[in-house]
Amino acid sequence: MPDRTVRRRILSQNFLVDRRAIDALVDGSGAGDGDLVLDIGAGNGLISTALARRGAQVQAIERDPALAERLRAKFATWPSITVVEADVLAMPLPAEPFRVVANIPFGITTKILHRLLDEEGLARADMIVQAEVARKRGTRGRGTLLNACWEPWFEFGTGARIPAAAFRPRPRVDAAVLIVTRRDPPLVDPASRRDYTEFVTTAFEGARPTVASALARTIPRTRFTGLARELGFGTDALPPQLDVHQWAGMFRAAGGGRGTVAPRHPADSGAHRRSGGSRRQPGLVSGGGASVSGPTGISGQPASAIGGWPASSRTTRIISDGSNGLVR
Repeated sequence: MPDRTVRRRILSQNFLVDRRAIDALVDGSGAGDGDLVLDIGAGNGLISTALARRGAQVQAIERDPALAERLRAKFATWPSITVVEADVLAMPLPAEPFRVVANIPFGITTKILHRLLDEEGLARADMIVQAEVARKRGTRGRGTLLNACWEPWFEFGTGARIPAAAFRPRPRVDAAVLIVTRRDPPLVDPASRRDYTEFVTTAFEGARPTVASALARTIPRTRFTGLARELGFGTDALPPQLDVHQWAGMFRAAGGGRGTVAPRHPADSGAHRRSGGSRRQPGLVSGGGASVSGPTGISGQPASAIGGWPASSRTTRIISDGSNGLVR
């Protein structure tokens, strides 16, 4: 295995060392007694420690053999922490419902999101990512193909911004918490997930720019005009201008997703513990190393510590989110 400096560069190893920021992350996640929680890229073990002290059953996942060995030694007497030396992109995920609370490797943020969100077991994830990625993914409703494909099944929001000074080695950019919560009920029948993804992808990646022209073979123009009026968007709308409720409505109108769906503006169902329900309203309260903010996209509250962003499911290939691998 390469030396430590090379490993840190290859594996995007920038460890969160500010304990107040760690406590804010874990407290804000709502994870606790009996929850199965994955700490992806466990690194120095500080997040795993904080989770275990709150009663969670933790899988500390670490790809670096040297760090995994240190974690095994550190947690040898901690029955609630299991060290898993593995690549999260290749290892099997738990069969039972689980959470993620982690400072994930930024260089593979999108791949990790695919790994987690394309499976059935994730109930909620609170993940430290680049601040720009958190803003992009956590903005409710419009803009990207990935969000349009994931949001019928997951709700996205943002938590506290975490300054670069909270990490060692110090990265060149700030980070923020991205919050992903499984919808219950979903907006589209999970059995229709593949069809829905193909439907939305056709609109985003077609040669014709507007939604109406891209989907003309599926929804005739005469029908599309009334549908657009009913769903609240213009007949000349571009794909990034539609929100997830509008995409879901379009898909159902085209004959897909006949299963149970949620209302247009579902009430906050919270994070899910094993069976799905949250123990308490999540929020991030921190001092010093991490700015303070409540999450958005979960309860609809503003995230002032992240510039007041508004709040914001399976594709057949990886689409870049602009991550540059600077921090873990």
